[in-house]
Amino acid sequence: MASKSGIVPMVLAAVVGGSGALLLTQLYFSIWIEPSVTAEKAPPVLEVKPTVPDAMAKGRPKVIAKKEPPPSIDPRTDVLRISNQTQFPIRIVLRSHLDPNHPSPPETPHFKEPVHWDFAPQEGSIGGLKVSLPSGPMQLYQGDILMAFALDGSQKYWGPYVVGDTPQPTLTQTDAEWHLVISP
Repeated sequence: MASKSGIVPMVLAAVVGGSGALLLTQLYFSIWIEPSVTAEKAPPVLEVKPTVPDAMAKGRPKVIAKKEPPPSIDPRTDVLRISNQTQFPIRIVLRSHLDPNHPSPPETPHFKEPVHWDFAPQEGSIGGLKVSLPSGPMQLYQGDILMAFALDGSQKYWGPYVVGDTPQPTLTQTDAEWHLVISP
């Protein structure tokens, strides 16, 4: 049988050991390793030269012909009506070709400076509003691009609308006007 003096150290060791084990189970350690700012290197720059397989290159012209702007779809029209049927204030941007009937120097870009119009929610929603250009009469050509986006920060956008390639804008035969309807 054990003496009283031997039991107390064993009970004390059990209590201290159990308390230590309980504390160790409650501790959580996390280690993060972050790269040094000086250790980061820029990725290598690879120069890739495009190549065309010989089978595809045969019969291709060496010089690509200069692209001419497409002719106007209907030279009589100079009216664009825009309808905002959304609940958003929007901006419509037009990126228009240069007039293909007037030659331009070879170094000149094929597009004019973009123009834009702002519309309040539901502005012109029924019949549309006629818009004009500050520099003169409006003329839409095939390939002209119209884009709409919300101005309220909602990150909504509509388009792109390519004249002659997408369903909008439409050319009405009765009044010879272009119509662009921005709907929700």
